[in-house]
Amino acid sequence: MHERPIDIYVLRVLLGLALIGLAIIGIGMARTEALPKPQRIAPPPQFELSLSDDGQSFEFNGLVDFGMTEALRNMVAAHPQIKRMVLDSRGGYVAEARGVVTVLREHQIATHVDGHCASACALIFAGGSARSLSPEGQIGLHGYALQRDNHFGMIDPAVEMQRDLAIYRAQSIDEKFVERLGTLPQNPMWYPDHAELRAAGMVTIP
Repeated sequence: MHERPIDIYVLRVLLGLALIGLAIIGIGMARTEALPKPQRIAPPPQFELSLSDDGQSFEFNGLVDFGMTEALRNMVAAHPQIKRMVLDSRGGYVAEARGVVTVLREHQIATHVDGHCASACALIFAGGSARSLSPEGQIGLHGYALQRDNHFGMIDPAVEMQRDLAIYRAQSIDEKFVERLGTLPQNPMWYPDHAELRAAGMVTIP
């Protein structure tokens, strides 16, 4: 009786191990595909947009945050009869503010400030079809700047400022006032008095 060469046994063992390894990999892949893909949950917006208690105005407070334009569109669709928006914000993302201005202009919605409205909020205020300010209300304005030690690709603050100045001009705000906005520093914030705001056409309702 002839003994089989030992290399045949080695090959069989290696083949068996390879088949077991492939089976384990296949089971792992099947389990992986069966698991649901993790969902990225966006952080909640840092603002509130609601109806006033008397149902006559939209009320906004908090950060001018991503999603605000869509939220306002939904509110307008649900309550097309409302033509007034009350603002209370220290600012936020100017790109989102531009979107809100588009909605205000499309639907001829007026803006009003009882307390404080600055930076990106001031741009939203300017987008109202009519603009009013309570005796205690403040409108804060400033220029754009980027720190030199940060890199923002192709973002040019001068170009971004000009985009916003075009919105102020389109709202029939006095050209000298608009030109001054273009020369403001980032800090400190400028709070024009009520007489200046009325003279410039920022405030249109006494």
